[in-house]
Amino acid sequence: MPSPRAHELEIDHLGPDPQLADDTIRLEPLSQDDVPDMFGLVDDEDVLRFTRVPARSDIDFVRAWIGRYERGWQEGTRAGFAVRDMNGAGFLGFAAAVDLHLETQEAELGYMVVPAARGRGVALRSLDLLTRWCFDALGLIRLELRIDPQNEPSLRIAERAGYVHEGVLRNVYFKDGLRGDLAVWSRLTSD
Repeated sequence: MPSPRAHELEIDHLGPDPQLADDTIRLEPLSQDDVPDMFGLVDDEDVLRFTRVPARSDIDFVRAWIGRYERGWQEGTRAGFAVRDMNGAGFLGFAAAVDLHLETQEAELGYMVVPAARGRGVALRSLDLLTRWCFDALGLIRLELRIDPQNEPSLRIAERAGYVHEGVLRNVYFKDGLRGDLAVWSRLTSD
């Protein structure tokens, strides 16, 4: 099936229809209702260590961060999701097209999982759902992950999800006065 032309691509600000879900998790568009859950997530040691979330993030940061995703849905520039347990309302994490370019048909994806849900396949399932949505519904042709090279669990998830390691951007990332590397992983519709 040919991919849609760039000017025909758009995202529904209300979220995907049908909902992104499998037999274990569902992805719901991020909203201000998710502030308490997201605030708990940004305080996690591994999230602070391995992601671009700034240290000492307060509730106002979380509200503004979610606000950027809400605007991103309307602008077609990003799409953020709360990851929830399929059997209830339990918050398991966050998954997103953190940088979405509909015109050039590419996006950077990201994910974070609450400590209690790690090791249960939540990140892989979230990434699989998000990847399929980006390819099938949005018609994107290139997806990219940028991962701290020391975050071995996330590197394994990228590989298991069919992403290809392209290399390392050295000394490219700046956070809390320190510079760091980012491993680049990609997946194409042709993979």
